[in-house]
Amino acid sequence: MNEKNKVIKIFTMKQEFPCGPQSSCCGPVGQTEEEISELKNAIEGLGLKVEVFDVSNFKDELLYPEVTEVLKNFGLEYVPVITVNDELVCVGQLTGINGILEEIKKKL
Repeated sequence: MNEKNKVIKIFTMKQEFPCGPQSSCCGPVGQTEEEISELKNAIEGLGLKVEVFDVSNFKDELLYPEVTEVLKNFGLEYVPVITVNDELVCVGQLTGINGILEEIKKKL
């Protein structure tokens, strides 16, 4: 398959503060709109098609079983989940945008 025809899917959610914004027990879950947009734009900069899915009310469990498995086993703090043509590429944002782009490039 031509790289230009590959679809990168970002499974994420808008940032939430489950215990409240001033809480010290846990941090935020998800990404800000700016972080999501920045990631999407960076991937599109590689010339790839990008689709973004909000997993906060995920209804496509049967369509994306690998993503569903990650979210069920590890929780929403592991978003974003990135796939290339529905193959799991990376999970979480620990590697930052550059790390995510490197993992995507390995699958192309």
